[in-house]
Amino acid sequence: MAQPFPHRRSRQLQVIHQASWYAFNPGHLHLPSATDLPVAFPNVETPHFHYGDRLCWVSHGNATDWGLVIGRFYSYAPHSRRWRWCYLIWLDCSSPSAAWVKADIAWEDELEPFDQEATR
Repeated sequence: MAQPFPHRRSRQLQVIHQASWYAFNPGHLHLPSATDLPVAFPNVETPHFHYGDRLCWVSHGNATDWGLVIGRFYSYAPHSRRWRWCYLIWLDCSSPSAAWVKADIAWEDELEPFDQEATR
């Protein structure tokens, strides 16, 4: 039996839901042209997090997801209108969203080191 869609959405799903109207009007996205790479590319800032780091999404008073960094890529972040690191996170099996998703992506400014002591 399929899992019902959660009534309380994760921060990531809230952002997707709130921004879904952009799909109908792409002029609002402020995307760079295909050749508009950072001036210093490929010599860009060093990523703050590394493969194997345990991270969680920055909490805004709600329960948040956490997991392990299994990948990263450098891409244009429309929300900040600049190029940034984005991470692929393999969610911990006890993370709130792990019931319906195994991995997720997040921009570097949305993540922080995971403190296991705070969850106990």
